[in-house]
Amino acid sequence: MSAKEFIEGLKKLPDSERERIFASLVENEEWREDLLDLMTLSERQNEPTRPIDAVFKDLNIDA
Repeated sequence: MSAKEFIEGLKKLPDSERERIFASLVENEEWREDLLDLMTLSERQNEPTRPIDAVFKDLNIDA
């Protein structure tokens, strides 16, 4: 199942069931961290990228 299919399935659920699922996700620390990571990735997906070597050079890190 793709993420898109999962989201579409969630949208079809009654509000109470959807709330129960999200409450379970938020209560689990690992899942909560994963959700935060996914939200951050989603928010930053259109930002420009830089090669890691350039970042290390700017930070004066030998890698």
